Amino acid sequence: MGIQCLDNEPEKIVKRLSRRDGFDGDWVGIFIDSYHDKRTAFGFIVSAAGVKGDVFESNNGGDEDASWNPIWYTKTHVDAEGWTAEMKIPLSQLKFGKSKEQVWGFQVMRRHFREEERSVWQRLPQDVGGFVSEFGELQGLIDLEPQKQLEIQPYSVGSVKTYEAEEGNPFRDGNDGNLTVGLDAKIGITNDLTMDVTINPDFGQVEADPSAIALDGFQIFFEEQRPFFVENKNIFDYRVSSSQAGNTFGSDNLFYSRRIGRSPQGYPEVSDTEFIDQPENTNIIGAAKFSGKTKNGWSIGVLESVTGKKQATIWNEGEYRKEVVEPLTNYFVGRLQKDFNNRNTFVGGMVTATHRGPLTQELDFLHKSAYSGGFDFKHQWNDRDWYVGGNFVWSHVEGSEAAIQNTQESIAHLFQRVGADHVELDVTKTALTGTGGNLQLGKIGNGHWKFETGATWRSPELELNDIGFQRQADDIRHYTWVGYQTLKPDNTFRKVGINYNHWGVWDFGGNFNSLMFNTNSWQNWKNNWFSNFGFSVEPVSYSNYVLRGGPRLRQSPQLSFWNCSLIYMVYKSYRLEFTLN
Repeated sequence: MGIQCLDNEPEKIVKRLSRRDGFDGDWVGIFIDSYHDKRTAFGFIVSAAGVKGDVFESNNGGDEDASWNPIWYTKTHVDAEGWTAEMKIPLSQLKFGKSKEQVWGFQVMRRHFREEERSVWQRLPQDVGGFVSEFGELQGLIDLEPQKQLEIQPYSVGSVKTYEAEEGNPFRDGNDGNLTVGLDAKIGITNDLTMDVTINPDFGQVEADPSAIALDGFQIFFEEQRPFFVENKNIFDYRVSSSQAGNTFGSDNLFYSRRIGRSPQGYPEVSDTEFIDQPENTNIIGAAKFSGKTKNGWSIGVLESVTGKKQATIWNEGEYRKEVVEPLTNYFVGRLQKDFNNRNTFVGGMVTATHRGPLTQELDFLHKSAYSGGFDFKHQWNDRDWYVGGNFVWSHVEGSEAAIQNTQESIAHLFQRVGADHVELDVTKTALTGTGGNLQLGKIGNGHWKFETGATWRSPELELNDIGFQRQADDIRHYTWVGYQTLKPDNTFRKVGINYNHWGVWDFGGNFNSLMFNTNSWQNWKNNWFSNFGFSVEPVSYSNYVLRGGPRLRQSPQLSFWNCSLIYMVYKSYRLEFTLN
């Protein structure tokens, strides 16, 4: 594909070199919905400096995954008329069916950096309800040959670190060496279903996580970056709540792939005279994943992984001993989803299972097994402007009395907290079963008004953290969001929007823990300056968690606001031309 981006001042084209997916400057991208499901798309972007960007769009453009890195080729060139880009995208990097004649969704977008302008090939209305569903159609695709994909990437990594030796510590003698080998493979079973295999994957192939400190005691969510888990990540995405439910629940998911290969959960107790060599990660002995989406609308995902037993080595006055800090563990995830009603409706389900090998006395605080699952649905109508959706989830964990007591006393549950009559710490339990879910109704397009209202809950016993992600349980909340936006400019504003939100939060004991209201507005003035302002008020605020097992804490009412900020942006019309080769 060749794209010409005309510019009457080519000397001002902004070209900035950067890492992949992280560039500023002029760029152009194409987006291909080869499933033609109007929900997912593959995006290929290149800047005027030749920097690649690639994203996988899901949830009709609501979610964008930049960790997807396909193999493709591109070149750019600046000339007297502007700049041009050529892209060569192997069909093996796209997923599509075997029909003789196919129709794909297609969109082209250009960013004119110095004017902060977006130009698109297929018009996106101001009140559009999504991104991918508004693509144009690429027709005339006849007798495309599905590409049988086979990629094998063996690796070997050696490392040597030198540092100042620590006197008396045999594990800090001034230098460390390590040699690892492994294999990643991708096998195209069909053109839309892929088998991924990994053996002892290399953690050095991904960038480090950003530094973060959990001052509130809750765990921190980190994005997945390992290639094996990134492939078809959207199929395994099962969020328990709508994002409108608030930041507390925004990351809760039945499957959190960072649990696989996690840092060991055990840490031996050592005396002042002992030194310890603690492993940083758990080795993934092997993992396999079968995933994809068929032309009939079936999304399929099956993942199986085994992580090895890890031991810490302790030295005490010339004597060594070993202690298990992570047991042999098997993880399983199964996901199935089906599109109906011209891709406007889907229903699906998911199950997970975690099994840990023989647990030593030191690891008696871990669950021996953990299971979770659920079903979800979404129905859209009136050209996807209206929707209703939801899900139901459940969990069941088993272990020793010490393991289940540890779960009940964790910050996500706090059954031992003072004054909580609806929960009770039971030190004799060896299993725990809980439920959760979400239901929402909304309007996202066609007109000035948009809204979503819904409810979500987590029972006190819900526990997803063996292979999922969950911040807290014992929570019921109702939420509503309403937004209004103008669609035509007037003598003062190009566009104005105003939003209203409120949340109400209860626990399963009937305690009213929070009531919060928020209003905010933004304005795009006629001269292309932007301004915004808003305020939030929380007249009712109680916390079951701040005192870490103490009584429910009444917090002061809160009022916060932000004043106007101004940003200058200019928009002009440019012509976008492209040719298919």
